[in-house]
Amino acid sequence: MSASAQAPKTIDELQAVLRLKEKSQAEALINADPVKEAFRMYMNRCLSASSARRQLPDWKDVDEYLLDKRMSAQARQMGRKLDEIVVEECKNKPYDLLPHATMFALRTMTFLKSQEGEVYDISLDRPTGRWEYVSFDRCKRIMSLLGFLVNQDRDMKAKELRKDQEMQAEMKKNNWI
Repeated sequence: MSASAQAPKTIDELQAVLRLKEKSQAEALINADPVKEAFRMYMNRCLSASSARRQLPDWKDVDEYLLDKRMSAQARQMGRKLDEIVVEECKNKPYDLLPHATMFALRTMTFLKSQEGEVYDISLDRPTGRWEYVSFDRCKRIMSLLGFLVNQDRDMKAKELRKDQEMQAEMKKNNWI
């Protein structure tokens, strides 16, 4: 099953997946400016219309991609920042969703690690608290958030399309010329 098919469809489901205490926190998170901006950039950077209909990459693929870029020669030897490398990859591969989903994840991770976003970053209650577990969990939750936002956008566009089709049908019916 794809990542967007597994994504939460309602605010209540999103709240549960993100482990937020209240529904209002989930609503506040999706309305937070850094998250809205990261999603706007994700949607604008995915240049083809068909990319909006394709399935999102799995969180494991995004995490593996991040690790590969983090360990790449560009990052280690040239001293480039991870987000610079991913931005360049996004420009070089405008129709590949993986770099764009990774960029969304990086921007959202930055927000969740900030003072403003830490209230939304509820990690697993692991006794060890190892960095890998926290990172995996955060990536999984971020991809669930992206899946939710993509599904909401698809639903909104489908409603707009139905409304336009109904209006056109009504105009044809009432047009006697």
